[in-house]
Amino acid sequence: MIEWLGNGSRGLKNSICKNQVFRLGSSRNIMQLIIAALLLVFALLLTACSPSSKNSGESSLPDSSKDNEQSTGVEDVSKQEPQEANEEELEEEVQEEQSLLECEGIILESNAVIEGGKLADCIVAAMLAAGTGTHRVESSAAPPTVVDFLWDPDFSMNVREGQNSVIIKGNTGWYKGDNGKWIQEEDHSSDPDVNLANGIIKLTRVFSNPLVLRDYFASSPTWIVVGEESVPADDAVSDIAWHLVPEAPINYNGVILTDVGIWLTSNYLAAYYVSTATMMGVTDTTSNTFLQWGEKVEIPDPS
Repeated sequence: MIEWLGNGSRGLKNSICKNQVFRLGSSRNIMQLIIAALLLVFALLLTACSPSSKNSGESSLPDSSKDNEQSTGVEDVSKQEPQEANEEELEEEVQEEQSLLECEGIILESNAVIEGGKLADCIVAAMLAAGTGTHRVESSAAPPTVVDFLWDPDFSMNVREGQNSVIIKGNTGWYKGDNGKWIQEEDHSSDPDVNLANGIIKLTRVFSNPLVLRDYFASSPTWIVVGEESVPADDAVSDIAWHLVPEAPINYNGVILTDVGIWLTSNYLAAYYVSTATMMGVTDTTSNTFLQWGEKVEIPDPS
């Protein structure tokens, strides 16, 4: 399925082009959609620091009441407000989950050089451990898109771009276009509207696969840590994070990515990502701002 974005690719991409089903509106062409979907997926890899803290360098340790709760099974709520307790417990759980074997030996410090494959494994593991996330995608070729996603245990996501939406729950997906009507994914349909929905849903599902995301980061032999810098978005989950760049422009199955930058927190989760993609003469600059990780996410059921 990754070959759909390769040079001389066939399959879904050619089918979509021939049938002109990949129009999200009168002004959107197929290549813009493919690039937008590709970069949307890259964003899912890029996770951010714990959801209740804006400081990526801080580390929370459980207090004595938390220890007592773990040993007795009884929660001690006498020493803190209920809302604060919930936030602290959530932050601790996310941080504990992110002590991952895949990230051992990866040191974030200025001028460090990190092997692409190891960085890819670490980021994907951290993303899966976080369990949920929300991020905003901003593109030079399309309106802003907001994405909620979770693993419970199957992957689900809710993509919202203006009046257009995609909802995926496991093996089932729905698409809503400008007419406001939800269309469920259905293979072998002769209905052009269903084929439009099928193409968008399948492309989104493919690019949201963590294996695809891992391949992307691993496609750069090494990544260089520029330094700890301000995140280029005011509402990201972290104000400061480690800025990483690939050793050279990335050629990912025919998509050339330049000006690539990732801002990773000390938990190996990204607060921000940006790149410029060029494919078959179409160029699109896309940024991804991560708004939360680990918080409760509800995916609507349009059926």
